Amino acid sequence: MRAGRILSLIVFVILFDAQVLRAAVFQLPQLPQIPGLSGKSADWRQWDSFFTFVVKRFGQDLPENLKDPLGGAFLDSRYELTSAVAPGRGGDPVPQLFLNGWKRLSPIMNQALPVLPKQTASLYANFIGAADKLAATGPTGLQSGLVSLTPDVLKGMARIIEPTGGADPLAYTTSVDSSLRTLLGFGASEIKQGRLDRGLFPEVREASLFGSWLDLRAYAAESPAAKPNQWVVPEGNELQSYLMKVRGLLEELSDRLAGKSKLGAEYKPIYRQIVFTAAWQESCWRQFIKKGNNVTPLASTTGDLGLMQVNRNTWRGVYDIKELGGDIQYNGNAGGEILLYYLTRFAIRKSEDKQPGGNLARATYSAYNGGPSALGRYRTAKQNPALKKVDEAFWEKFQAVSAGKEMEVKSCYQK
Repeated sequence: MRAGRILSLIVFVILFDAQVLRAAVFQLPQLPQIPGLSGKSADWRQWDSFFTFVVKRFGQDLPENLKDPLGGAFLDSRYELTSAVAPGRGGDPVPQLFLNGWKRLSPIMNQALPVLPKQTASLYANFIGAADKLAATGPTGLQSGLVSLTPDVLKGMARIIEPTGGADPLAYTTSVDSSLRTLLGFGASEIKQGRLDRGLFPEVREASLFGSWLDLRAYAAESPAAKPNQWVVPEGNELQSYLMKVRGLLEELSDRLAGKSKLGAEYKPIYRQIVFTAAWQESCWRQFIKKGNNVTPLASTTGDLGLMQVNRNTWRGVYDIKELGGDIQYNGNAGGEILLYYLTRFAIRKSEDKQPGGNLARATYSAYNGGPSALGRYRTAKQNPALKKVDEAFWEKFQAVSAGKEMEVKSCYQK
């Protein structure tokens, strides 16, 4: 116990000294002491909010050439979080999330320091010092409770880089965050339903994303012309018409997104093929499934939703969770944006097609499935067997799509 108290005191003094130094240098009022280096750890939502807060704040000061690496580090941490909080995963994930997240973020912060204004650089230097000392305790120290990442500790850390900020850095919200979208390069606002052809599919709305859904027969009775059974959950001889409608949707959104991003003409065909294939791989071109008389969104146990299986935890703040589950057009657009992001900012920019065994489509999907750090996963010699199976399944479908056989997706419905 004595050793634990000493370690807690050391880290407390380091954090406190960082605040005193910052106050002395810039003649700002001294911040309150950071309380409670021992106690109950912040939960994963508080951690996610804190990490997002730090990344967004840092992104405002970051040189342009480091914004893509920052976005990659952020998304890798989000993918890790999604895996860490999956059903069946026990224990407190926050200590390891902190250690891994800081390992990704620390080099980018240190690289930025020399080019930041002196006052701004000093704030981040203090933050780096405090985070380094916490990380130095390692998983044993953080997970044993000798030093805990309590909500107060995280708030105190946030105050080092945002001493006058009034917003709660641990506030968890699922609202779309324009500043986060801008930082990642998606633009301030996502394309809403209604900017696409709303006549392509009838609108289906949920009472609650995780609650009861509209009764299919009741909906049909209210709007018989819409024939939701035909376009939401195809059956029998409706399948071909349904798949052609989805193909048109995917073709339209891929052309529009490619044009909006000014994707080079040489890459437009492969991008469309990637979109077709990813939608096939993720959902067999489905947004909804039918359970009894109810229509529900296609959803995985880890929170992947709809046509493109966009994860609600990984992409929190980037897309509207309700729309991801309730609207095939919105979901398709979201997945298309993400695929374009990985194709242009990672696969093409990092010349994946010039690597031994490299392929732009496979790299894009590996990142889509596993995060930016998984970009070259498909060509790794000692690949995880389960992930290798996923990547090979994508490649098999992509070869069919690039041969003009994307309608073979119907095989999903014939099993």
